[in-house]
Amino acid sequence: MELLFIFLTLWLLEGMDDGEKSDLVTNEENYVVIISIDGFPSSLLWDRLAPIPTIRSLARDGAWSIGMRSTNPTLTWPNHTTLVTGVDASKHHVLYNGKLEKRAEGIPVSVNPRQDKTDLTNAETIYDAAFKAGLKTAEVNWPVTRNAGTLHDSFPDVPDNVGHMTPDLLWEIYEEGILEDMTTFALWQHSSPGRDAVWVSTAIHLIHNRMPNLLLLHLLHVDNTHHRIGLNTKPGYSALALSDYMVKDILAALDSAGVRDRTTIFIVSDHGFTATSKTILPNVILANAGFLELSEDDRIVGGKAQAVANGGFASIYLSDPNDAESAELIKKLFEGQEGIHLVITPEEYSEHGLPHPSQTSQIGELVLFSEPGYGMSGSLQGELPVVSSAEYGFSLGHHGFHADFSQMNAVFVASGYGIKKGVELDLINNISVAPTAAYLLGIDLPDADGEPLKEILDHDLLKKLSAATEVN
Repeated sequence: MELLFIFLTLWLLEGMDDGEKSDLVTNEENYVVIISIDGFPSSLLWDRLAPIPTIRSLARDGAWSIGMRSTNPTLTWPNHTTLVTGVDASKHHVLYNGKLEKRAEGIPVSVNPRQDKTDLTNAETIYDAAFKAGLKTAEVNWPVTRNAGTLHDSFPDVPDNVGHMTPDLLWEIYEEGILEDMTTFALWQHSSPGRDAVWVSTAIHLIHNRMPNLLLLHLLHVDNTHHRIGLNTKPGYSALALSDYMVKDILAALDSAGVRDRTTIFIVSDHGFTATSKTILPNVILANAGFLELSEDDRIVGGKAQAVANGGFASIYLSDPNDAESAELIKKLFEGQEGIHLVITPEEYSEHGLPHPSQTSQIGELVLFSEPGYGMSGSLQGELPVVSSAEYGFSLGHHGFHADFSQMNAVFVASGYGIKKGVELDLINNISVAPTAAYLLGIDLPDADGEPLKEILDHDLLKKLSAATEVN
């Protein structure tokens, strides 16, 4: 009877198209771990100066891409949301590392990161789908996850992250000594690499104690270093080396937990990086042109327009969104500005993967993208429109630039369960990560715009393991 069941299972698998096969690999013994190393450009994967043997070994034993195109804006929270939803910002509406908030009079506006997941996006995530399918879900330092409700264990990427951790996980990592106490200070007292170490230790705790079917882990030290010091520097390479060592620790934990052979590992990033020796100050430009009103101590108190800027991206918000005359004047003002690559209007937003203002209040009436080499800041320092980043204390490396720039391409590696060995991909899109992970878990993600990367999947292995699981 058992042999008959095996025969029927294999016969059914052979008769199905690729779109149906994933249904039969759904079980609680398959695992996906997605590790995001923030600010890891694809250009560094094979850079001989980058000491990352573990990640390169995963690439050689699995699949990797020459680059993964990020979505606009190439910022942390928007792209981490894309990585788990398979849609860009035109649908998930996350544009900043937080939620843009307006006052009743329109200006000033500000970004507030202290938000629940549902306050930021309604897009379905892979962890939502996995939770609904009865699988175990967990995240450590993943953006846009606070109080998600579909994560069994959560240590969210928000300012008060310890305060919003799921209670059992908080108590356990305190008891293990990963955190000295149960306050946010217990995390933030650490240096940048020290915080990554806390997050990795938390992920290892989960692997050893209750391995989730889906584990999301976000490391920040590489990004922090590239911002402060710049790209292709000794500190930057050292930060990558530390991340590689931490990936090795995760793999060792999977081995010791006995789940490595059923685990798919993704090494990804949210965006690339580029050096920014100069910084554009859009609000200084607006103030000099009379569109922004400042107090004597240079605080924004009103005006017709304000820019919210982050790296190579800025959006301009009008106090009166219907003020077409001001919008046109401001558009012309920035089109002639040093370092500006694009000034786009709402009618053009969809071409760049951005939502229309009629869909969300998160985006303004104009969007700016700067040229590589020029960061942007909402600061009001001085009266010069463009300043030296080093002299004024701005980041020496940045992202946020238009996704068309190859410098913004992120790393992509997939290895382990269900992944073919030795697959080199051309440029891919990060909207394919969530559908690929969902396929491996055997769950549906119907709203995703990306397609599973089926060229990297070992379908013969998936069929064999699926049949064995069904029999057992």
